[in-house]
Amino acid sequence: MSGGPVRCLHEAAAVPGAAAPYDTVHLRVFHPTAPTGDERERQTGEFPADPAEAPWPVVVVLPGVNIGPEGYRWLAERWVGVGCCVVTLALVGEIMPGAAGITPGMDLEACRPDTYGTRPSCTTLGPVLGALERLGRAGRLAGLLDLDRVVLAGHSAGGTMALQNASTDWFPVAAVLSYASHTMASTMFGWPPGSVLPVPSALPTLVMGGEFDGVMAASAVRYGTDDHVEDPVVRTFDEGVPHRDGPEPTAHLAILRGATHTSVIHPADHTTARGFLDPEPGRPDAAVRHTVAELTSAFLAGHVLDRPHERARLRQLLADGSSVVHGRSR
Repeated sequence: MSGGPVRCLHEAAAVPGAAAPYDTVHLRVFHPTAPTGDERERQTGEFPADPAEAPWPVVVVLPGVNIGPEGYRWLAERWVGVGCCVVTLALVGEIMPGAAGITPGMDLEACRPDTYGTRPSCTTLGPVLGALERLGRAGRLAGLLDLDRVVLAGHSAGGTMALQNASTDWFPVAAVLSYASHTMASTMFGWPPGSVLPVPSALPTLVMGGEFDGVMAASAVRYGTDDHVEDPVVRTFDEGVPHRDGPEPTAHLAILRGATHTSVIHPADHTTARGFLDPEPGRPDAAVRHTVAELTSAFLAGHVLDRPHERARLRQLLADGSSVVHGRSR
């Protein structure tokens, strides 16, 4: 990719229907650069984008509840190196009645049995894509964004939003990936216990989970399941991810050896969210992050940037028992 450092620009967008002051989503848009060393760069901190491999597909990273976007910056920088533009975001809004926090933007009314699948359940995606359209028309990213190839990526609740909203009827989604996320439905919305909601489009999909996910186990009561019997990530892959016909598999599952719910976050933030529910990891978090970076980079390069050798590498990574407890493709 580029020989220059990864840099980002900052943007914001209004979220329609959200009440002030919780009506603005803040974005960081990471991209490759080709610095010139001129005085303007020294005075502004802005480096020109490297157009060598543009237009780039755009990966939108949806965060877990109360997890700041800085926890995913390491992944954003890695994915820029693959050949993507990457967007992290933060919306402070209502996460439950009377409580505000960082949220991927969730329309919970769109998750009920009579509404699911009729409209997006993520309130930030439309505004974020609108902001990216503006950035693609003027400024240092003009003409460099391929907004017909959008990847939805997410962690925890953000991954659920990515999976639930991966609809080509709503957004120009090319692929979807998630970590520590699933589409099991909450019984409080009227779903029968153990219900798994379908991912709306048959897209290239990578669903990842941790072997020791304490946060997900503690949440099993929401879905009417036994946390020691059913793995929501595996069930989502088996029952929620649609089959796509073709010469090669496009849907992939990886349960990572020794990983917890929060292994993907770096630097760790112990002042917020529910990471205290995780047990001690079975592998160092740095090793888990390496596995996540390798899997996701191969997935993006193989299925979004259409590099066949990376698709083959992804399948090899899924078969590596030293880092993946349970991996398969279909």
